[in-house]
Amino acid sequence: MKKIMLTIGLALLCMAGQAQVKMTKIQTGRPQVLTHEDSLALIKQMEQRMAEAAKLRPIGSQVKDMKMADVKGKMHQLSEWTGKGNWVLIDFWASWCGPCLRELPNVTANYEKYHDKGFEIIGISFDKDKKAWLAAIERLGMKWPHLSDLKGWQSLGSETFGIRSIPANILVDPEGRITDLDLRGENLGNRLAEIYEK
Repeated sequence: MKKIMLTIGLALLCMAGQAQVKMTKIQTGRPQVLTHEDSLALIKQMEQRMAEAAKLRPIGSQVKDMKMADVKGKMHQLSEWTGKGNWVLIDFWASWCGPCLRELPNVTANYEKYHDKGFEIIGISFDKDKKAWLAAIERLGMKWPHLSDLKGWQSLGSETFGIRSIPANILVDPEGRITDLDLRGENLGNRLAEIYEK
């Protein structure tokens, strides 16, 4: 069968990931049928956008700096933490993001395991609602520094690093170079074990 059913859910996923592809066959609220060729073209457009975005955070490059407010409204530079002799995970998330919330217990466990050895996390939120952002930090016991400009997908974090879907993260070495992207689940724990348990 060369047609697939595409619901409004895919349209929302594309918008949430900032794919910004032209999908003239999707009408809000109604399931639509796209041809196999249309589906492949849509996927190709999304892959191209993701590849372009990834160029903003190439492995081996110095991590870019940016300035955002913490939970109390105080402005901070990312460079306050990166390139200062410790490994830093820049973690992109939001309180409304289901996959982020499912991954955060793993992130928290690794923070608790390695923080005393110098590992730091900087949370960059794509929230718009400050109360929801702060409540999630408290509820999930996220003890590391958090920054946000409360602009959602128009966040400086998205613009600076080309983040088009979350959860996402960037691992930065003690000299401030990007070494890994999007470490999740056991991959995050395994990578940190390589660093701290050798």
